[in-house]
Amino acid sequence: MKSLKNHLSFIIPLFMLLFSLQFSFMLDRGVKSYESKLTDEYSIVVVSNNPIVTAKIKEAIPNISTVTEIKKDRYIEKLKGDMSKADLVYLKATLPRFYSIKLKKLPTDEELNLLAQKLKSYKGIKKVETFKKTFNKFHQFLKLAKSASFIFTIFISIISFLLIIKQMEIWTLQHQNRMYVMGLFGAPYWMKSASLYKSVIIDALISAILVGLFFHLLPNFVDLGSIKESLSIDLQNFHFFADTSRLILISLLISIVSVTIIIIRQEDK
Repeated sequence: MKSLKNHLSFIIPLFMLLFSLQFSFMLDRGVKSYESKLTDEYSIVVVSNNPIVTAKIKEAIPNISTVTEIKKDRYIEKLKGDMSKADLVYLKATLPRFYSIKLKKLPTDEELNLLAQKLKSYKGIKKVETFKKTFNKFHQFLKLAKSASFIFTIFISIISFLLIIKQMEIWTLQHQNRMYVMGLFGAPYWMKSASLYKSVIIDALISAILVGLFFHLLPNFVDLGSIKESLSIDLQNFHFFADTSRLILISLLISIVSVTIIIIRQEDK
């Protein structure tokens, strides 16, 4: 019973740490996917008296992905019944050109303002509409989600790591006499510490696999599809084998480093 309690005292904080990391990874993927979608949908509308040379404007502003002229014909067609043919011809000749500009990546507020200024300085451009208010609403939400995830992960990771270190200290104290006797008989470091490393490796594997199973089975209990539909963030992006393998590596690294630090500290004392 005592042995089970000791193992749970190690598995639970490590599970919490890995859980927070994996949740952060998934949220980051979802936000990046959302940013990519927003980048594809977001465009800046430019009104210009002169034709825009795509190569030149891309050279001046590297973040520009495409420049597409918005055809005026279909809008003028709608006025056929309300205007004479001569007026329509005159309107078509005098109307400025409209362009839709898409970006390679989402800009910050400062980058968006600078981009708008650069476009306005381009010869012939009369007006630049960035739809800043709508853009900022989505962008602020993305930044808030990333920041909240980052802070949550750091907070949980620190607490979990301190609990892991404390449990490592308890384990090394429990094995101190045995390790001391083995040291007197000339046992090498790896032999003295073998049982400790074996315990932490097994518990590390259990913790990582439990986290992997939790996120793998999560869609069966939580309707992640509705979250995607309402918030446009896809959290159904857990890849069982790839993500669980990464969790196992992280778990083993944290466990082995923790037990090594504690053993060295105990030997120095």
